[in-house]
Parts: sequence; structure tokens; C-alpha cells
Amino acid sequence: MIISTRSRPKDTMNRFTGNVLLDELIASARARPHVTAVVEAKTGRSLSFEELLARAATAGRSMVAAGARPGSNVVVTGALDLDFVVACFGAFTENITPALLDPNSPEATLRQCIDELEATVWVTTSKLDDTLGLTHFDPTGLAALTTAEEAEPRWSPTCDVLDPILMLYTSGTTGIPKGVPWASRELSSQIRYYSAATEVQTEFCLFPHLALVAIAIGRTAVLPDVTTLQPLKIPIDSVHRQMMKHGCDYVFASPLVWDRLVRFLEESGEEAPPIKIAATAGSALSGRLIERISSTLPRTTVRIPFASTEAVMPITVIDAPEFVYLSKTRTYAGAGVPLGAVADEMSVGVVPIESDESDFSIGRSSLASMEVGEIVVTGSRVTRTYFRRPDVECHAKLRDVVTERVWHRTADLGYIDDKGRLWFVCRKKDVIRRAGGGDLYPDALEQMWNMATGASISAVVYSEPSDELFYVLPGDSVAEVDEFVLNLQADRADVPRPTVVTLSGSLPADVRHNSKVDRPSVLRIVESQQEANEGVRG
Repeated sequence: MIISTRSRPKDTMNRFTGNVLLDELIASARARPHVTAVVEAKTGRSLSFEELLARAATAGRSMVAAGARPGSNVVVTGALDLDFVVACFGAFTENITPALLDPNSPEATLRQCIDELEATVWVTTSKLDDTLGLTHFDPTGLAALTTAEEAEPRWSPTCDVLDPILMLYTSGTTGIPKGVPWASRELSSQIRYYSAATEVQTEFCLFPHLALVAIAIGRTAVLPDVTTLQPLKIPIDSVHRQMMKHGCDYVFASPLVWDRLVRFLEESGEEAPPIKIAATAGSALSGRLIERISSTLPRTTVRIPFASTEAVMPITVIDAPEFVYLSKTRTYAGAGVPLGAVADEMSVGVVPIESDESDFSIGRSSLASMEVGEIVVTGSRVTRTYFRRPDVECHAKLRDVVTERVWHRTADLGYIDDKGRLWFVCRKKDVIRRAGGGDLYPDALEQMWNMATGASISAVVYSEPSDELFYVLPGDSVAEVDEFVLNLQADRADVPRPTVVTLSGSLPADVRHNSKVDRPSVLRIVESQQEANEGVRG
């Protein structure tokens, strides 16, 4: 057999740069130049794929003129708007890696991350502290920038498939935030996975990096008009109007956002947005919430992917019907949160919590089904390094001495059931170790009791001095508490019976990860209340 290729037309030469996000934009700009790539809900402005590429090329040259170096990092913070998107793709055109930092992080944390990045330029609309020593690159107006000549540059390879093209930082819930470099290898796999959903044309983006990936997939990224992306502060009524106006075929949001949207629709009687796929994830996920989302959005596929910053979505996937069934039959009895079957191009395992990283083999280390341990993952969407953190890397990245594959320790505890499905019970750092023995898994207990009470969010905390377990609800909870049922569940799950506490306000959120409940703060509030009550009774 002879396979021949015809020479390509001259204008398609030098087509790939090695940066998959940029390469997919280039391909879309050629194949569908006038199709909308991104729309800004605040102003109604939009850019086609062709326009976005041209603006990005100009922005990249301006960034270099400001002092950014090809092959280096730039710090990027600010609003999720057209200028943000153009700035990021502009960095890609010059082989510069955008490092997306949370501007709400403590100053000391930001300084440490900036020092680690060795960046010379900070892309932001905010005023910079002169002591940081960075050049301020204000992206305002980049999306409106036009040049006399908008001819497409002759793209050439600038990076390898394993080179970092985007840098995200972990939330820092287990310590100092860690830089996680995402390469074309991981993002190509994610793009392949999500491109299969051909019914999705628009994606309503509540996470900055997801907007970049949506554009690379070929979707129209809708950028919301919000002043914050924190789940508890997003204006739900406004977001609903924006979804109705600009499109929302696919939406990934935290459980808190979905809970607030469902409540808004129930209370206002407004029409449900035309979402085709509603995705959510997180330890605050309850079967009752998924049931309510499915009921409120009856024409929507509700999907739960499992992922982390170090393992790009999805690791596993489960849809609402199976999730709700397993929640009612097994989560109700304390089995934890079902995460579902392993997604394409990924593998999962469960190993002892303190696995020896120096002589690791998944074949020797894997625990039997139903046995709780640490979840480890490998595959084409798993990152291989941390940025300049060899101390963390040597512990979190396990190289199999037999296969040479790199497995990532998620710091999540769970197990694989007899059907091959993955289950989550809690974060490793959150395990409650009682003096009398018998570990308790607070996430599994929260969801167990939430199934009985109907609560969307709660916190299980343990007071060591009194050896007392508390099931804590926010002041606005719609939970219906029957302590007899909660005690019966506790007895069946062989855990202590809970003391139910309802706070006067919301459950405090972790400042480093605003969609997670801050359990230590909850415990301090509960213990303070208990002491006050003891004082009154005394």
C-alpha cells in the first residue's frame, strides 16, 4: 500500500505552534472566521474567532514591548472579560505562560507566588504596589484594539507538548498555594473529551480558565457580568437573565451556585434557562441537591465530573439518575459520595494513605474493593509536576517502578466498589481521629444526614474535649430535622449520634476556597455557643 500526501497550500504552512489552546484558535479562525468566539455579557460586545486571533497577536506584541519575555511567565488577575481573554491568548502568541492568581489571596501569599514565578509583568487593571518590582500591563481596551494590518502572522512551532502553556494555582487549603503547570498534553486530552458533546454551542463561563478551553473547543464562551466569581456573592437573578439572553448550553458551576439558582427559580417562578448540560463537582455535593437541579431543569442533563487542579476534568463522571439512586441507597447509609466510572484516557486506584513513594507500584499497593484509602490517578489529563516545588512533587507524584507511569496523589480518601465505581469519603486532612479509635469521615457523614434532612449544605465537626459530634446547619437551611432518624442512621453506620446545631447565619466559607465550608471556624463557633449555653444553665 502506498500512502501519498499532496503538498499543502502555502497559507496553511506553519500551522501549529505547539500550544494547543492557540492552535485550536488558529484552526477555528481559518475554518470559521466569522463565528462568534466570545461574548461579554456586560457590554454585549463580541469577537469572532478571526477577530480574537488578530487582537491576540497585537496584544502579544504589546506585552513583549512592556517587558514580558518569550518563554517566561506573566501574572494575570482581574475581571473575566474580553480584555482578559485577549490578554491570555496574546501571551500564547509570544510563547508566554499566563499564571492565573486569585487577587483575593493574602498579600504574603501573592508575594510568595510572584517571587516563585520570577515574572516581570503583571496583567491587571488594578494599581500595583511599587515594591513588587513588576511592570504593570493594563489590558483595558485590548479587545477593541485594531491595527492597520491584520494579516495573520506565519505561525511557527514555539513549544513542546510537555511545556507549560497555562499556570493555575491550587486553592491552598492544605497550605501555601502550589503552581500547577498545564501543558498541551493535558489540555489536548480535555479538548478531545469535551468536543464529543457536539450539541453544545455556547458555554456560560464562571471560571476564567474554562473560558479559554471553551474557545479552544470551538464553543462560544459567554463571559458573565459579575463583580466577583465567589459562589455566595454571584448575583443569581442577574446571571439568570444573562443566561437567557446570551446562551448557556453548557454550564459548570459549584454546588452553591446551583443551589442558589434552583432556589431563585423556585421562588421567582422565572423560566428555567435552556441549559443542555449542567455540570458540578465538589465535596459539598448532595443527592438532594442533584435531585432538585434535575427537577427544576427537566430538559437538562445533570453531570458530575471529578477532578482537581492537578488532574484536569474529568477523572470520573456520573450522571444525575445514577448519582441520585446511589445517594438514596448507599450515601444514606454512610457510604460516601459516588463519583462514578473512570473517564476515557484516565485510570484510578486506591492505595494506603501513607504509601512509600520510593518503591511505589500500583500493582502491589492497590487496596481491595470497598477498602478506604487515598485516591490516586494517572492518565493523559494528569499533570506531571508542580512549579518549582520539588518537595511537594516527590510526595504527590508517585512513579510506578514497574510501569514508569506517574500517579498523582489527590489527598482525597475513598474506595472503589464492587462495580468499579469510585467513591469519595473526605479529604485526607479532614479525617476525624477519635481518642477511643475509629476514624470518622465528615463528608460522608454530612451527605448521609443531608439525605435524611434535605439540607443542601451542612458541616460535621468534632469536639475532642467533650468527645461530641455536631451536625451543623446554616440559619437559612430548609432542612427538616428528625433526630430519631439521624440517630438511627448513626447507629447503622456505627458512628456517634450527632448533636444538631443551627447557626444564626451562613456557614463560614474557607477564604482560600470559597466553595468549601471552613470546618475549623464552624467548630469554634459551635464550641463558643456550647460554652455560652453552659454558662446560662450554670
